[in-house]
Amino acid sequence: MRMYVEASFARHELGTEVIPSNSRSHSCLLSGVYIGNVKVLVRLSFGIDGQRDVAMKLAVRSEDESVSDAIHEIVASG
Repeated sequence: MRMYVEASFARHELGTEVIPSNSRSHSCLLSGVYIGNVKVLVRLSFGIDGQRDVAMKLAVRSEDESVSDAIHEIVASG
């Protein structure tokens, strides 16, 4: 079964949209509403190593643990 997520995110400026070219990491905070009107908060962090491999760290919080798990599964499946 394939799951689809439709979400709209409110964006609030907390600094600048410009990321320096020598930056090794970046974080995003996202909030939205999942299917069933479940509020979700996501912290997404990216990092790059010397070989230019990218790692992603995802932290999801919601009012329903199964929603958090579903979002993790959706992102992991690409």
